[in-house]
Order: sequence, then structure tokens, then C-alpha cells
Amino acid sequence: MKCIIAWLLLFSSFSAGAQRYIWSFDSILQENPNYAMDRYHDILRYYDPIMYLVFPVIKPMDDRAVPLEDGEGKDGYLAEGNFAYRFTIQKGKYYSSRFFQKTRFTFDVGLTPRLTNDNSSPLLPSNNKFGLGLDFLFSKNSELKEVKADLVWATVQLHHYSNGQADSFFIEGPAQRNNYTGGDFSTNYYRVLLNIASSPQQKNITAFSFGYQKDIDLGGPLARSKELTNYYGDDRLLFSFQWTQKPSLRTVNYLNKATPEEDVIQIEKRRQWGFRTEFEYLLGDLSNFIGDNKRRFGWHNYITFMPSVTNEVGFLLHSFVGRDYLNIRFDDIVLIGEAGVYVKFNSK
Repeated sequence: MKCIIAWLLLFSSFSAGAQRYIWSFDSILQENPNYAMDRYHDILRYYDPIMYLVFPVIKPMDDRAVPLEDGEGKDGYLAEGNFAYRFTIQKGKYYSSRFFQKTRFTFDVGLTPRLTNDNSSPLLPSNNKFGLGLDFLFSKNSELKEVKADLVWATVQLHHYSNGQADSFFIEGPAQRNNYTGGDFSTNYYRVLLNIASSPQQKNITAFSFGYQKDIDLGGPLARSKELTNYYGDDRLLFSFQWTQKPSLRTVNYLNKATPEEDVIQIEKRRQWGFRTEFEYLLGDLSNFIGDNKRRFGWHNYITFMPSVTNEVGFLLHSFVGRDYLNIRFDDIVLIGEAGVYVKFNSK
């Protein structure tokens, strides 16, 4: 539970800002020389990874070759978190050169712990991802000042992905199964995405993303685990769709307890729904994966609700089907349902 508390403190330490530019076509805002760049980076933030702290329910879709033991989730799970953020190294400003106006360089971090309901509630080895990212806008900068902006940009990322363990990859026994509590999982990948978004002022935003991901061995401390060859999947086709609602205005009545009369005051809040679906399909030789069905398909769905976009803390529902996305547990075919808190950092 100390880990969960630390996560909450980390979330609360970031300042959150209201996104003013995407749904605003105010002439005063447009006079801001950085208006176009701010609108571009607002849109990029909407398509960054989703962060959450949730209660998970995880069910196997196939009979497990070896039942889960104590410390592996035998009695279920208490919590799962996903801290995934692209920290900006450099982003375009109106005074930047034309090339750098279109770019954003990032340091990407992704941490995904899962807390079991087993004896003493141990944490499973978490996903640990870090690396560099680049976004480059292909559309003309002038599009960003139009009422309807149809934007096309590319995302390129190079990440290391491991679980920080050093034990054997497989457990001992007659049946092959990955070592869920201490097996050494380590790989690296590059990812290339083409993103297409329609961002009309005063309306909802929709975006599609098409991509390719390839695992590579960088050697040394970033070496790829040899057991992953023809087993984990070296190549992936990626697709995602996202719909983001224009914030809807709601008026809420409160008692003004700062006055003796406790008169009623009205507060306006902007609420927002969002939906994202992500698919991946594994390519190549998977001959070492047990069974005739190689389980090449994985599918995430996220529904988010922000009671107030200025607070940037809301609620989330998440579903997944396919190989477990928690590093070395990829040989476990699961159906996952989760509900909890959604957190979005939007510091300018």
C-alpha cells in the first residue's frame, strides 16, 4: 500500500491547467502569437498515454498450464496503476524555426504496477519503460488557426522495456510457463505512428492512428532476453481510435458558507467524456508460443469522464482482451475489466 500512497502523492504534485485553445476561437486568444503552437500541443496532450489507478478483475480465457500460486495473483488483485507520461524536452514556439515549430521532443516514462490480493499483498514485477520520443507535424501551421483543423503528424519512439528482475525466465517443472514473480524480462523497441485528427472548433475531436512496432536488441545493459525469440513477438501492427467530447457546460448550485446568510451561488463546470480503443496484431514467427492459437491480437478500450476539466482528475473504465500486458505474463491469455481514477497532467 505504500506504493499506492506514493503514486497518489506523485499525481497530486503536478500542476494541471485548463485546455483553453482547442475549443476556443476567441479573437483575443488568436492574437496571442503562440496561439497556433499552443493549440497543436493541446491536441498532442489529448493523445498521450492514459494514466490511471484502478481496481482490476482479471480472468483467464484459457486453462492455465500451471495454476497461479501465492504471490502471483492466486486470490485476485487489489489495484493496478499506470503512470505513463511524455515529459517535454523541447516543443515548438512561434519564434522557432519552421522545422522546430512542428516538433516536440520528449522523454517518455511508463510504469505499471499491479498489487495482488495474496498473502501480505505483494506487488508483481512492474512494467518499466523509458526512452525518447519525437512528434512532427506534417500539416501546415496555418491550419492551426482555422475553425476546423485537420491535422496529420508522425510519432517516433525508441524505448527500453523491462521488469527489473534477475531470476530464470521460466519456472521449473514439466510444463513450460513464464516466471511471474522473478523472471528476467527485457527488450527494446522502436515505434512509428501516423496520426490523423479532426479538430473543429466547438465540436468533438476524433483521431486515428496507424503504426508499426519492432523489438530490437541494443546489447549491454539493454540486451533483449533471448527467450523472447519466436515467442513474444518481434513485430506489431498498431491501430487506435479516439473520440474526445467538447467539454459540456453544467451549472451547479452551492451554498455560500463564507457569508452568514449562506446564500446560493452558481458555479459553472466543464465536464468531458472520452473514448479510446487500441489494437495490436503480432507478426512473424511465434513457433515457441505454446498451442496452435498464437494469440496475436490484443485489444484495449478506455472510457474516461472528467467531472471538471480544470481539476484534471476523473474516472475511468478499462477493458482488455489478449496476452496479459504485464511484461513476462504475456503467456497468460486474459480478459481484464478495471474501474477507478483517471489522471491527466496538462501543465503548460
